[in-house]
Amino acid sequence: MIQTSFENRKLKIEYIEEVEEGIKSSKYKFRVDIKDFDTPCLGIEYDEDEDVIERIWIEEDGFDNDAKGHVVYKIFSLIEYEVIEIMKFMIKHI
Repeated sequence: MIQTSFENRKLKIEYIEEVEEGIKSSKYKFRVDIKDFDTPCLGIEYDEDEDVIERIWIEEDGFDNDAKGHVVYKIFSLIEYEVIEIMKFMIKHI
């Protein structure tokens, strides 16, 4: 598995895997850690052909803090465009 990641002072994005759906897939999974806040990591499934995030989920098993879950989704909505641009760049260089 290729270890590809991007990190700056506010977030860390890691490439996890390509989602297998037929001969040539255009869907990829990433993990996003928003550093400045005590929030869980998010899992993201991105569809390159449609240029859209298909799914977002909290990566921690048994995570039951609804307030932190709500906060991480809200924070992500503020940086979603930046994250998509970084993921596109990472996909091109995998």
